[in-house]
Amino acid sequence: MPVSGPRSTLKVASAVHGAAVVVRVEGDLDAGTVHLLHGELDRVWESPGTSVLVIDVAELEFCDSRGLSELISALQRGQAMNVRLILSGVQGVLRRVLTITGLRNVFEQHPSVAEALRLAADAGPRHSRSGGEPGSGSDPGSGSDPGSGSDPGGLYETAGDR
Repeated sequence: MPVSGPRSTLKVASAVHGAAVVVRVEGDLDAGTVHLLHGELDRVWESPGTSVLVIDVAELEFCDSRGLSELISALQRGQAMNVRLILSGVQGVLRRVLTITGLRNVFEQHPSVAEALRLAADAGPRHSRSGGEPGSGSDPGSGSDPGSGSDPGGLYETAGDR
């Protein structure tokens, strides 16, 4: 359902693919529209059995700091719930924002939804950094995803390393 403001329109839709949910985002993700993505993600977090969340941003035309903040929150919530978060179709403004902020390598990214789903099915859900035991402090590299080139298990550590 689109919401229009002075200049902003955002369409958000989701579909279930087995244990994965794909959320497609189209238009402008900004202070006036971020609530739409937030609401859709809340529904995903409430769905039992979700192990992978793909956010398809191929049709995203604009993303401001509020939109970026929502993506970071989704990544953190996914980590806390052991849900693997993947961005697909990152390009344009979002690619530049992620690069400038040092977050480009923090998010697992794939060029298409199909590739993200295929690789997620091959690899399974993201494993917790602690190996499932709270406070074990095991090797931070143990949670890395194949092909991503980064450890999405530690947002701030990874961003600080870039």
